[in-house]
Amino acid sequence: MRTVFGAGDDHRMFQPDVLHWKCLAPHPFWEGSRGYALRYKGEIAAFGCAVPYRFLSGPGTVAGCNVIDWAASKAVPGAGLMLYRHIQTLAGTMINIGGTADARRVLPANGFEVRAELHHFTRVLRPLRHMRHAPARDWKSPLRLARDYRELARATPTARPARASQPITAFPDPAATHQVVCARTPESLAYVIACPAAKIESYVFNGGYFLLSRIGHQCRIADLWVASPRAQDWAAAYAAAAAAADTAAITAGASQPLQIAALRQAGYRETHSEPVFVLDPDHQLGGRRDLALSLLENDAFYWSATQTR
Repeated sequence: MRTVFGAGDDHRMFQPDVLHWKCLAPHPFWEGSRGYALRYKGEIAAFGCAVPYRFLSGPGTVAGCNVIDWAASKAVPGAGLMLYRHIQTLAGTMINIGGTADARRVLPANGFEVRAELHHFTRVLRPLRHMRHAPARDWKSPLRLARDYRELARATPTARPARASQPITAFPDPAATHQVVCARTPESLAYVIACPAAKIESYVFNGGYFLLSRIGHQCRIADLWVASPRAQDWAAAYAAAAAAADTAAITAGASQPLQIAALRQAGYRETHSEPVFVLDPDHQLGGRRDLALSLLENDAFYWSATQTR
């Protein structure tokens, strides 16, 4: 993986404790190891790690996974695809969020279809500090600083009162938003909180919760749930997450109009989006496209291209 991703020996994402957590630590939605390798002549030709999920669609539950750390040696053509197809036989449904240009080209040819977009948002809370933490500065930096101060002055919803808490006891219910939501359990959230690559904080409020993920100077909303179909209620929760972050900037992801509208109401600015590919050969999702995803559905809540040990 270090070779394929061009990472150094000290890259945090590929250290033994992080790989053990990703591949071997017990997960309530998957039995056994989640790391799979295809070997050719004694060497690893391809590798992938399954991130399991449970979609809640009405009364039913649809199991599946997303594959992260998907890497293949160019010396063995087709090895990565063979590995992916093997994991597919174990998972049933599969999703893939974003991916490289090669992945976006290969997936539709193998039965995947785009059913949603994961939109990424940022809210700058301390513009000057945010600029100082930027990886590089150029002639546009003062313009970005002025934009961030202007956006910070916009009126935003009053934050919901939230308190740090473990464990979380209120979980997503598809009836609350009429969306296909991802199941959360005490065990699955405990697995997330144990992530060694980030510091995960949990907060609860009346009718929901959110998780903050801290990686160095960065803070991300790993997950957020409100038992309400009203964008105003979600916006107040996103405002509460920003208040609890107490940092230069906070980022979040959302895939459905309800959450996207709430983020905008709460003063978050969209930065980019990624396609969500879905493979559902047995039509367990019934063609539904209203998949409510957060950063927990892959490695977006802790991945860092620059973090070292």
